[in-house]
Amino acid sequence: MFEDTDNRGQVGIGTLIVFIAMVLVAAIAAGVLVNTAGFLQESAEQTGQEAQGEVSDRIDVVSVYAADITDDTTTEYDNITITVRKASGSDDISLDDTTYTFLGPDGTASGTLSDSTAGVTKTAVSNNDPTILRNESDRVEIEVQVSQIETDALLPGEEFQIQLTTSSGASTYVEGRIPDTAEEGGVVEV
Repeated sequence: MFEDTDNRGQVGIGTLIVFIAMVLVAAIAAGVLVNTAGFLQESAEQTGQEAQGEVSDRIDVVSVYAADITDDTTTEYDNITITVRKASGSDDISLDDTTYTFLGPDGTASGTLSDSTAGVTKTAVSNNDPTILRNESDRVEIEVQVSQIETDALLPGEEFQIQLTTSSGASTYVEGRIPDTAEEGGVVEV
């Protein structure tokens, strides 16, 4: 039936070599795909963690009030006190790494909350450490002395804005206006 048996073996070996080469190419391609999928998953997780930090690792403002603490006869509100806590779901927030930007009628000023010489101080209200917010029950008062970071104190009717940005990049905005009816030596909620 088959007269040429020598060539049949060579065709079988050739087919086996082609099959092994196809399996090797498929294995290499699968390895590249698995490696790429792992890299993409790692990048996606890192981006997700950064985005979550920007959304959740932020500061909540509990209250804001302004005070006229100078002993002069003018109605100039030169002190703004902001009581803050960490937002729900946030990790620990270092207030020393938090930056502020003050925008008032006479210009802007910025710095970090760790620099107490710049007219910004922190005082612990319901925890022992004014530099970090660990629990949602922790409260810290941030006192902004307007006359030290800006040329003039705030007069009745003037508006201001303060941006607090944590080290993760989450920003909280405080906007206020000194009421037109504010009196000399008074304290007003803004």
